[in-house]
Amino acid sequence: MLIPTLRAPLRKRMQQLTDLIRVNVLVAERSGLSRRGADTAIAGNRVTTAGRAVALGERLAALAPLELDGKALAAKPRPSAESGDELGGAEVFAWYKPVGVTTTHADPYATVTLPQALTPALGAERAARMLSIGRLDRESEGLLLLTEERRVVSPLAHPRAGLRRAYAAATKAMVAEAEFQRLRAGIRLTDGWAHAIEARGVHRDDDLPEDVRGGDMDPGQWSFISIGEGRHHEVRRLYGAISHPVLRLIRVGYGPVRLGGLTPGELRLITESERQELTRALVAAPKSKARPIAPTSA
Repeated sequence: MLIPTLRAPLRKRMQQLTDLIRVNVLVAERSGLSRRGADTAIAGNRVTTAGRAVALGERLAALAPLELDGKALAAKPRPSAESGDELGGAEVFAWYKPVGVTTTHADPYATVTLPQALTPALGAERAARMLSIGRLDRESEGLLLLTEERRVVSPLAHPRAGLRRAYAAATKAMVAEAEFQRLRAGIRLTDGWAHAIEARGVHRDDDLPEDVRGGDMDPGQWSFISIGEGRHHEVRRLYGAISHPVLRLIRVGYGPVRLGGLTPGELRLITESERQELTRALVAAPKSKARPIAPTSA
């Protein structure tokens, strides 16, 4: 009976460690700086807590006092079980990412970065703070969720949340039912097994962009696929494995959020019902096991 007695305090301590947040994340959230800008400020001893300079890699409680250049950085409300809003009041946008946009903030090989693409709609300052929940590769288009609040990005992007990513894929030839079955059954890719939750031909009531519904391409060349995670080029690799290279790939859904009538470059706030569905998904998601955090060095 001694072992359970010892384990309970240890589990509590591990959970306390897991609840701590990297200080650069807190600084970025509270100040509007990018993560890289927060790192620069910390390295320059411009960020303090309780009268001392913080160190790179340090972890603090969510509500720990912080100052940047002597000015207090107010803590933002974070999700709690009691609040009923797992998003913690964070604004979440649905955006139609156009082809050619790279969903990074800085990339020497990118033609158009995420902030550059969002500046016309949000202004340069706010666009620089926007983070994508998951990613779409440069040649893919469609629905991308965005937020300024870093704390909600990982929970919504993690497969644990059970949020399906739905896509319309165009191929040169029609995909046969036997090939859809292979996608659903699972295919071994270079980084492990992957499978579609749903794979079929498109239906009239599928939420497809207007140019797809009224375009010249044969509807039989379009198919629908949904997956439960967002591994690198996963949909393209699945289709490649059944000898149907993807010519055009559009994400049409992310969990309860749909692309709807958005056109390339347009964005909107998610609706209250979409927000409630996302919250329910996060509440229902299995929690990660607490584990000790390895020491970090400056």
